[in-house]
Amino acid sequence: MSQNWELLNDLKVGIVGCGHLGQAIAQSLVNRGLKKENLLVSYGGSPITYQKLEAQGLSPCLATNQKLFKESGIVFITIKPKDILALGETVRSSKALVVSCLAGVPIELLHRILGTDVYRMMFSGPDTIVAGQGVAAMYPEHEHLKLLLRSINITWVKTMAENDLEIFTAGVCMPAAILKIENPAEQKKAIDRIGAEYPLLSELYAWAVKALPDFANNEDKAAYIKKMVTKGGITEAVINSLVSGAPLDAALRRGIARTQEIAFEIRQAVTQ
Repeated sequence: MSQNWELLNDLKVGIVGCGHLGQAIAQSLVNRGLKKENLLVSYGGSPITYQKLEAQGLSPCLATNQKLFKESGIVFITIKPKDILALGETVRSSKALVVSCLAGVPIELLHRILGTDVYRMMFSGPDTIVAGQGVAAMYPEHEHLKLLLRSINITWVKTMAENDLEIFTAGVCMPAAILKIENPAEQKKAIDRIGAEYPLLSELYAWAVKALPDFANNEDKAAYIKKMVTKGGITEAVINSLVSGAPLDAALRRGIARTQEIAFEIRQAVTQ
């Protein structure tokens, strides 16, 4: 076991929400050395999700949110943004390091909902995490979170401000977006255009080209794109923009705008 895991196994890691992202983080943690008894996961009750957790050998890690927040040292929240409102009272009594993986929901709003300090961390697609080719960004920085990322072979991408997370979130849609573009030369021109304003997107484009898997046929490619898309999410906004004929830079701008829309939608729900 690495020295990283010797340190991290002194505490438990909790994951609230076991959709694609939550499962990928859980699987990577266990595959790369975290003891199962130090992993707690919760999910929304879907039989399909339970079957997937059982198939991965993670069903013994299931716990209630109350137990998860009480016993964990680090908790990742990977639920849908609209579901964050139901977590408030449970989180307030926790002493855990709370990490939100919710796209578009800013720290000040998370603090208002959850009543505690929250770190934000955004990840690339679940497949890249499991394959050890993932990238992640966090705000603000925390050494224990950097240690955890290194332990599961995820590259940390430095951000200077919280707004950079919204750019990052649009940028990690690029593996799926690139597959929708037929002309590589036009694709590069689009990145040069938007990269002048958002250098982070140029960095993520270089990552996406290397991380893109090979596909045996168009059906496998279409299935990959479909798996990356969440209804109402940022990747869907980027892909729909490309399908409508927009160039890649315009599609990425649409993705950034979608993160802002999600924040507005959550803010409205909180103030109602």
